[in-house]
Amino acid sequence: MPTEILGANLGHQRIAGASKGVACTTTAAFTPFHQGTEHIDIVPRNLSTAVVVKYAFCPYLIVLKADSADGLGGHLQDYSQVAQDGSTSTTVNLDAFTAGRALYVGSAIPFRGAHVDRDTANAVGSTVITVSYWNGSEWVDTGDTDGSISGGISLAQDGAITWTVPSAWQSSTLKKLAAGAGETLDSSGQKWSDITMYWTKWTWSHTLTAGTDLFHILGINESTAYAELTDSVAYEGRVNNGFGANGVAGIEALTNAGTANLIVTCSAMNGYFSTGKVL
Repeated sequence: MPTEILGANLGHQRIAGASKGVACTTTAAFTPFHQGTEHIDIVPRNLSTAVVVKYAFCPYLIVLKADSADGLGGHLQDYSQVAQDGSTSTTVNLDAFTAGRALYVGSAIPFRGAHVDRDTANAVGSTVITVSYWNGSEWVDTGDTDGSISGGISLAQDGAITWTVPSAWQSSTLKKLAAGAGETLDSSGQKWSDITMYWTKWTWSHTLTAGTDLFHILGINESTAYAELTDSVAYEGRVNNGFGANGVAGIEALTNAGTANLIVTCSAMNGYFSTGKVL
């Protein structure tokens, strides 16, 4: 087996997710890596009925919040790092997020959804999310399935918001998206203006509860052809590009049957965790 020699200190390590391992069932669990992670170890243990633990890496997302109903023509606040930093000390602020305002969520590759972990839940009745994709000329409804709904309320619980990856989905830059929508992009302080991404637009039908916020928004890999680990096989490797436009931000894991635990260890190659890469 080839050996990779890393010219860096891997002395600073942290567990990701729960102590003694992320609890895995046949329903996918999503675990963010710590900001600045560049090397990971994943070890399955305590398999019960399960034959394998299946996993896929979460593509890094760009998460931009429109500060007004002007969409791309207004100021866009960048929550990309906050949404994926593996910390419960930072949150994506959707406080009283009004109907018509949008989150723009994109990735360098197509993705089939995102998992949200809420801090303060939304409690406004009959709130429905619409996730749209860009087909090259307009925003089109993905027909998403909202796993964060409880009691008919979107963002009332943790859950995966998923869709079938559209064949007509086209990558674009924010500048081109704005022009296509008849808007002029406010690119002040906006480093993603000219970066080509697969973008989605998230809007809600009602103004969200005051204080609504999310611990994380993790991308869901386009493919369900998961990699697999048995109870005698572990995985270790570098996180290519770390946190950035072409990187990964976490892991999705589940069992083929029964239950298991997955120990996820993050390492910082410079000996400490930081804000990570951004491009």
